[in-house]
Amino acid sequence: MKFFNLSISRQYLMNLITTFLSQACSAGMIIILMPVLQQNFSVEEFSNYGVLLNIVLFAAAFDLGLNMGLMRRLIHEREKASVLISTIYFVYLVLFIVAVPVFIWLYYTGIVETGNTFLYHAFLSALLVVQTIVAMLFDVILHSTNKIFVGKLIRISKLLLELALLLFFSRWGSATLLLLVSGVINFLYILTLYFYSKKEVIYQIGWHYFDLRVLIEHIRYSSWYFLNAISVVLAFNSQVIMLNALIGKADVAKYILVTRFLDVVRLGATNFTIILFPSLASLEAKGEWHHLRNSYFTILQRVVIFCVLIGVVLLTIGKTIFIWWSGQGGEEMIQLYYVFSVFTILIVIDNVSSVFLHAFRLNKGQTILSIGQGLMGLLIGYFLLPSYGIVGMAIGSIIALLSTNFIYNPTYLIWQFKKKIATKQELPI
Repeated sequence: MKFFNLSISRQYLMNLITTFLSQACSAGMIIILMPVLQQNFSVEEFSNYGVLLNIVLFAAAFDLGLNMGLMRRLIHEREKASVLISTIYFVYLVLFIVAVPVFIWLYYTGIVETGNTFLYHAFLSALLVVQTIVAMLFDVILHSTNKIFVGKLIRISKLLLELALLLFFSRWGSATLLLLVSGVINFLYILTLYFYSKKEVIYQIGWHYFDLRVLIEHIRYSSWYFLNAISVVLAFNSQVIMLNALIGKADVAKYILVTRFLDVVRLGATNFTIILFPSLASLEAKGEWHHLRNSYFTILQRVVIFCVLIGVVLLTIGKTIFIWWSGQGGEEMIQLYYVFSVFTILIVIDNVSSVFLHAFRLNKGQTILSIGQGLMGLLIGYFLLPSYGIVGMAIGSIIALLSTNFIYNPTYLIWQFKKKIATKQELPI
């Protein structure tokens, strides 16, 4: 059976199906939880909760790219599993100790405004950031064996439990309480991922496995994955933090509602290509460049068609669903929804080239441009904000994307295909 010009196995289908189910649970969580929080929380507390979640996602990118680098190295260097995993794990424990005072400083000084309970927020932010990174560590171990579906089934269970508890505790109208609940659930999530990862990969975690030289080598190996993660949060999470410092809580809440709704679409639509990462890395290791080039063009063509259909749905039925779900139907809100829908579609198309470049570790130029894209989007959005309001921030994101990676990524990837294929043909038989 063929799909996107790649051979499909039962395991791939399991990976794909469970990934979509996981995203469906994430979507369901957002769709069910957000209106309840709007009802039970004050505007200020709802905005604080959204800002704190964005800060956690932003800060979680500061894992130095070690997790993404680990996945690729476990595929190629399985014998180093204990040393690599132990070294990375203990680095993350140190990261938590460092993160707490950093968040206290950010919240106490008002650089990031999150309300009066800044000490609780600082501790919980640091905890959730490190939990997110550690959970990703054990999930990546499963990914390296192409057992993505195992991690997704665990994540689905975690999301369902989290949704039930957050709904129950939301009646107290406290962002701090909900963050604490998420922290407790994350401990159970991490323990479960650890248990199942040990079944798939033989490794031990112990201080005696920690190796400073391995850490330095792995940081260098993963540096471009780290920079790319920074570029992602600049593109998707930094706007809320910036808006929180510049405009009122009501407008921040509107921006959060639109971005959270369309994030569901973006994450779901990019699943087809994201889960191909391990397979693409394996084919690259075998030198299957003809196969990979043909697969790229097939995937890109189908994703573009898919995005046209998504666009039609978003701008028609999707708008009605969003208005009903959010309870917001003002002119500015609808304009923001339209502009962000276009941005979402463009991101899904660009993601095809991006995944291929990352799987081949050809992402240096793309990462540099991505950081530029994120900064450019913030800068343009900042200057458009006085004239266009929160819509200006979304317009800035589109202009930045079209000026950078949307053109560079496919152009550079196609050039690399030509180069690799030509080099292979010149090798002696």
